[in-house]
Amino acid sequence: MGENTSQQSKMKTRTLTCAMDLCRGGILAALVDERGRIVTSRQTELPEAGGKAAIKAVTKSLLEMCAAPERGAEEISAIGLCIPGSVDDKAARVSAPALKWDRVALRELIERGIEDSGVNVRRSASAKGTRAEKSASAYPVIIVTSEAIASVVAEAWCGTAEGKEHIVFISIGRRIEAGIIAEGKVIRGAGGVAGAAGWFALSEGFREEYATRGCLETEAAAAALVRRAIEEWSDNADSPLSQLVSEDPARLTPETIIRAARSGDSLALRVVTDVCGWIGRGVAELISTFNPEIVIVGGELGVALRPYLSEVRREARLWAHPLAARQCRILSATLGKNTGLSDSLIEKLDAFIKVRFSSFVPIKAALQIQ
Repeated sequence: MGENTSQQSKMKTRTLTCAMDLCRGGILAALVDERGRIVTSRQTELPEAGGKAAIKAVTKSLLEMCAAPERGAEEISAIGLCIPGSVDDKAARVSAPALKWDRVALRELIERGIEDSGVNVRRSASAKGTRAEKSASAYPVIIVTSEAIASVVAEAWCGTAEGKEHIVFISIGRRIEAGIIAEGKVIRGAGGVAGAAGWFALSEGFREEYATRGCLETEAAAAALVRRAIEEWSDNADSPLSQLVSEDPARLTPETIIRAARSGDSLALRVVTDVCGWIGRGVAELISTFNPEIVIVGGELGVALRPYLSEVRREARLWAHPLAARQCRILSATLGKNTGLSDSLIEKLDAFIKVRFSSFVPIKAALQIQ
């Protein structure tokens, strides 16, 4: 009887992962079990100052999440962070302009913060002492990845590209970047910036803005919609959007432009079609370069432009290598499909968590997750 009880206890034993996504809405954190189920989640603010203050906020959020009562006596076996920037794994440095991080040793600083706190992250306060003695340190493995890589891995595991080995995820929002999987492996590049699609040179002439943002990002990211609406505004245009530009251009947002386009507004349709053309040419570059089975258009703006995906497809097939274009499907992101330009990123975190710490072996191996 006692032996059966012991075996049942072992079967019920599980470990948890602390997953964190640093987004413009703040720090989204969760505890997740081995099957990808969210035990509990929290969202806290990120300091506007960024820099060291942001790192301290991330560490604090991590410690608070690991102390959540929902954790029970479970052990934390891994910590995963998704950042809006690039990750150089070889040099163990991250760069995230939005957070004012430039070649920051994020993993090392978080480890130091955990050590300074005196908290054993691995072990719950309610865990038995014998279990804690086996821990080599106060914290488990800490994995840092970019949004683009997290997104392409998510779609490969349980989204639009499930089962595919040649995948590109192009994220279109305030920034434009791509996550790439080739032959089942994630492509990072020498310094972690592979997939910098926002820097594609798609214009005959060079503009000063391209030096800091890249050509495609300048012409097709969220800010481009607003700029183009103002540039193409005509005082004689019979368009509600034209009236808004004339009366109060400060109220102009990507959301208002897309809503106007879906209502048939002539100016908005012109602007959206133009931006979709740029996106399509960027997708064509990705198709010709990587010959993927599927290109997934995602990100905040990419999802919002789903009704106009046919425009993106038409332009991409016009410019891409013919054979590569025939072999490739261009689809909208499945995961986080309800995430609009201003909505919560809970769905994206859910996808990120499920994939980063799932049993999808090929991707785990490519990401070097133990």
